[in-house]
Amino acid sequence: GHEPPLVQTMMRVAVSLAALASAAAFAPISAPTGIQLRGKSVARAPRSAGMVMAMNPMSNAIVEFAATNPELASRGLGVTTNAERWNGRHAMFGMFFMAFTAYLKGHGLIPDADKVLDPAQWGPLAYGGFGTQITNERAIILIAHVHVLFVSVIAAFAPLGFQDTLVKEKGYKPEPAAGLIPAFKAGLTPEAELINGRLAMFGLMAVTSGSIFTGTSVLDIINLGLGKTLY
Repeated sequence: GHEPPLVQTMMRVAVSLAALASAAAFAPISAPTGIQLRGKSVARAPRSAGMVMAMNPMSNAIVEFAATNPELASRGLGVTTNAERWNGRHAMFGMFFMAFTAYLKGHGLIPDADKVLDPAQWGPLAYGGFGTQITNERAIILIAHVHVLFVSVIAAFAPLGFQDTLVKEKGYKPEPAAGLIPAFKAGLTPEAELINGRLAMFGLMAVTSGSIFTGTSVLDIINLGLGKTLY
């Protein structure tokens, strides 16, 4: 069937903004990124980069946070590029997992998806917000996310030897702020990871906003955004 005009309009806006963000990620950068962090010192950009700094309050925030919270910044916590990188990683995984869930739903791979949980068997777990009962599909998705949360916590705080850590060792030199538009470097590079993470975070905001304002489920919004290729 045809989608409501408001849904179609919001999806077009979201896709257009995502396309603009993707194109901007590949734009060459001739101006400085705004700041450089070296050890515990912070060097500000020259006056010629003032516009770049003004357009990117996050760079200023990173400088100020490193100056006022050196202990946290030296461990990669707080308003730091390291924290942004980890947020982006979770956003990328979240986008992938939601798209994968939509595929499972569309192909009938979630068992008894529409079956409502029995309170006599599940107790309070059978209820969602405002006293409504949840379906088997929602319960399976919820439990899957709980498992992912535990894996994420373990990966962040107790990773394998070859993996990156969320909390850095003492003496860690904070990464410089990436700037409004990070310099693009192809391949498995820190710059590419930051760009992908930012796009994923933007995607999550676009999907959830579209769902809230149109009353359409998140999975249906994702399917619409992908041209109804999932179901």
